[in-house]
Amino acid sequence: MNKKIRFTIGIVVIVLAVVVLAIQGMKEDTSMSYSKSVSEVQLLGSRANSLNLKVNGSLKKGSIVRNNMDLDFVITEGNSELQIHYIGKDPIPDTFNNEMDAEVIVSGKLVENGVFNAERIQAKCASKYEADYSSK
Repeated sequence: MNKKIRFTIGIVVIVLAVVVLAIQGMKEDTSMSYSKSVSEVQLLGSRANSLNLKVNGSLKKGSIVRNNMDLDFVITEGNSELQIHYIGKDPIPDTFNNEMDAEVIVSGKLVENGVFNAERIQAKCASKYEADYSSK
């Protein structure tokens, strides 16, 4: 093959690869999640029902109710509250209890009745672990 034909084939392959990647990028990716706060989810209203979301907020003390494998609780941000129903299969974090001040990130979908069906829970402990150097 001469150089012009190989060069043309190379350009065609590159252009086709770019076109395929562009088409894939324009498709709606259902695995993608949007990270939102509690108030942002409430501002979205019914538009939030079609999105995979990660919502962060503070665990409302005393709101955890366990029912076999299901878990219901409330996360807050300022005056905004969001009812969470955990239906996941992963173990619940040890730091997740009614007495802790914890920041919580839940992943899942908001359903029609305004309850967030979480498939994953991540709890962050509010305390920081720091070394005490004052005794030296």
